Amino acid sequence: MNSEYVHEFNSLLSGEISAVETYDLALKKNFDGTMIQDLNTCRASHADRVTRLTQYVVDAGGEAASGSGPWGMFAAWAEKATGSEKDALSVLEQLEAERLVQYENQRTIVPKPVLMVIDEVLLPAQHETHLVLSSRLKEMTALPSS
Repeated sequence: MNSEYVHEFNSLLSGEISAVETYDLALKKNFDGTMIQDLNTCRASHADRVTRLTQYVVDAGGEAASGSGPWGMFAAWAEKATGSEKDALSVLEQLEAERLVQYENQRTIVPKPVLMVIDEVLLPAQHETHLVLSSRLKEMTALPSS
C-alpha cells in the first residue's frame, strides 16, 4: 500500500477517535440503565473501528493518528449537549447521521482499498449505531414530556 491509503485511513481514524471521545463524554450524563447500555454498545462499535483502522494504517506502512483534532465532534458535543437527556441523545443521533452521510460521500472519492473498508467495515457498523440511537430517540420523543 502507499501513503495515499495511510492518509485516507488516518482521516477515517480521526473521525472514529472523535466518536469514541464523544461517547465518553455522553456517558457522563444521567441516562437510565438501558440507555447507558445502548450508548456503551455504540461506543464499543466505534472503538472497534478505531482498532481496525489503526491496523489498516500500520499495515499500509504508516503511523496511526492518535487523536481527533482539537475541535472535532467532541467539541460539537460539549457545545450542544448541555440540556436534557433528550437533547443529549438528539445531538448524538445527529452526529451518527452526519457520520453516515460522510461515509456515503467518501465512497466516491477514495481509492479502491479504502472503499472496500468503508463498504465492508465502516458503513455496516455506522448503520447499526445510527439505528440504535434513532430508535431510542423516537421512543423518547413518543413518551409524554414531564
